[in-house]
Amino acid sequence: MSDPLADPLADLPPWHPSQPHHEVAADVRAWLGTPAAFALFGRLALDQVAYREVAAAVDATGRFAQNFTDRGIRSGLWGPLLLFGDDADRRATAQRLKDLHGQVRGQGRGHFAGERYSAMNPALWKWVGTTSLLVFHTGYVTTYRRQLTPEQVEVAYRTILHLTDFDLPSEQARIPATAAEAAAYYDEVAATVLADNEFLRWADATFDRLPVPTLVGPRWLQRAVAPFWRVLTPVLGRPAKVCAEGAAHPRMRELLGVRWTRRRQRELDLYLFLVRSARRWLPRWLLLDPLALNRFHYERLRALYEKPQLTSFAPPG
Repeated sequence: MSDPLADPLADLPPWHPSQPHHEVAADVRAWLGTPAAFALFGRLALDQVAYREVAAAVDATGRFAQNFTDRGIRSGLWGPLLLFGDDADRRATAQRLKDLHGQVRGQGRGHFAGERYSAMNPALWKWVGTTSLLVFHTGYVTTYRRQLTPEQVEVAYRTILHLTDFDLPSEQARIPATAAEAAAYYDEVAATVLADNEFLRWADATFDRLPVPTLVGPRWLQRAVAPFWRVLTPVLGRPAKVCAEGAAHPRMRELLGVRWTRRRQRELDLYLFLVRSARRWLPRWLLLDPLALNRFHYERLRALYEKPQLTSFAPPG
């Protein structure tokens, strides 16, 4: 690691104008603030529960079985807090997330009886952390693959890692530093650990019949919208299913029984074209999470205040 005193650019974020490919980094940061990105590629996170110990832990908590949609919404809401809060809030959120995961330990039940698990196991933390990062990186690279050089793919990865670098104090838990290292790590785990299990199959099927969320609105409203929800959810969820399956690792396609065809590829290409077009033409206020939009507004205003300021108070020489 370089010495920050020797390298004045070392602590600057990847999207700073002085950094190489800063335009890509800035676009990746905006991608992270776009809820549609998580919605379209969030299903990639099924790879987490293809790791049996993770599946045993998630199954034992019961939160997915209670209401799969609510659990997904909560997961989505962690992101803006970790990515776009101020530094104090980001650190506090990361610590709270670690503290909550510290409670997830024990033995599996049912199909996972006898399987011991702990969310603080460095190997599990590394897998969940890496795959969570890759949900966004894989989604971005899949959407813009034809426009990105190998170096820009690495910039995209470093940008996400810069924003989500909340490792445990253990080398075994450390998330890979580059996209190439992450790909090699994923291939190794896919070949040696990932396998079919009951929770993986249940979660994959549940994505196609999501329950009505209960986090918002009174109970009578939830019951009223339930019939329409059941009809519309499979249709509205189709793009997310195709995008995630198209971006998935070959091992996950195998485990999920995905048969990729030319027709499926054309459907994926259409969805990706629509995503790129929406991000190009629609206003930011319509695309971004409110917390992300607030952060970008703040930074724009800060730049306006800083622009006329002097760069030195030293007396003229």
